[in-house]
Amino acid sequence: MKKVFLLSLVSISMISAQAQSKKAYAITGDSKGSYNWVTVKEIDLSTGEVIRTVFDPVENTNYKIRSVDGSISGSVNAARGSASNIVTYSGVAAAAFDEKHNRLYFTNMRGSELRYFDLSTNELSIVTNDDPAFNTGEKVAEDNVITRMAIGVDGNGYALTNDGKNLIRFSTEGKSTITKLGALRDGSKNGNVSIHNQCSSWGGDMIADAYGNLIVFSMRGHVFKVNPNSLVADHVGTISGLPANFTINGAAVDANGDVVVSSAVATENYYKVNLGTFNASALAKTGENVWNASDLASSNIAYRGGPSNSFTANDVKGNDAINIYPNPVAIKYFNVAFEKVTPGKYTIELTDASGRKVINKVAEISGVQNQKVDLPKSASAGMYLIKVINADGKAIFTDKIVVQ
Repeated sequence: MKKVFLLSLVSISMISAQAQSKKAYAITGDSKGSYNWVTVKEIDLSTGEVIRTVFDPVENTNYKIRSVDGSISGSVNAARGSASNIVTYSGVAAAAFDEKHNRLYFTNMRGSELRYFDLSTNELSIVTNDDPAFNTGEKVAEDNVITRMAIGVDGNGYALTNDGKNLIRFSTEGKSTITKLGALRDGSKNGNVSIHNQCSSWGGDMIADAYGNLIVFSMRGHVFKVNPNSLVADHVGTISGLPANFTINGAAVDANGDVVVSSAVATENYYKVNLGTFNASALAKTGENVWNASDLASSNIAYRGGPSNSFTANDVKGNDAINIYPNPVAIKYFNVAFEKVTPGKYTIELTDASGRKVINKVAEISGVQNQKVDLPKSASAGMYLIKVINADGKAIFTDKIVVQ
């Protein structure tokens, strides 16, 4: 990826009540086919076509820059070169749309600041935050470049470096508290497809889902589900159906809940990805007004219609002792992988959004073991809460799963 625009969501209950937004943004070059990622455009995610230009370093030569504490850094009346250097110098590496505050968050490929375009004012205004916690080190090497960014269901923003060794959380309220969470860890089923591998897993983009995870799409089409609490990155699939020359550089959820991906090198079309099968299909409309883009962003999240008000972030207490896969569940069963638990009897409970218990299964675990769990025929699509309870009646693992 190269850029992403931070989506802003407040709580699971608000997400359930609100419709998905039709607004979306793309980071593009200064001309179609260019790799000079300094321009921001509002786009129609259903077609990929440009609606308007939000920022162009040639056209937008008058703007204000201020720091996150409210002080004015200065007014700028700039020619093309200095405007590009001040705002989107070295190209935008990651960005995201915060609809609640009407902001486009971003960071530059060689920069160390968190920035955003304040779209709530009539005059173009850029706000900067130079908190050292956002600095991931020397940017000459691409491993430290932040290339993925998204707003989680908790309302916080998340930014991730190419190498997966720096996940950063920042608040979108007030002056923005920035926290380095640390390096991601590979899930036990990842095998040779590590989140840290340059060939398979760098670049791409990141979106959020409605049950607390971040979903990373690498440039080469690998998909990882990231738990920002445990920092575990599970490889969950590989996207198929894309042209050979199509690298994934941007990803955003559209108003229908589908994921649309863009390429930095392919200029013909955008593609829609089914999150259940990871199959991609071209958008219906193509044309000269579809630009190659290093990043896409919307305020929408995956599975927005799924979560119930009764499922909150406190319900999720995942760990590396137990793993659930596949998730989302596109078939009629899922597996519970017991990897670091004491041998004995465990109860697997699955509860639907209304609080009704749909599965209560006892498993005798003797060591590292996979337990297949069949879904009942009555299980409808939606969000479920799974618990694993030990012999003492204590829930040692809880998570949310999506049935498609």
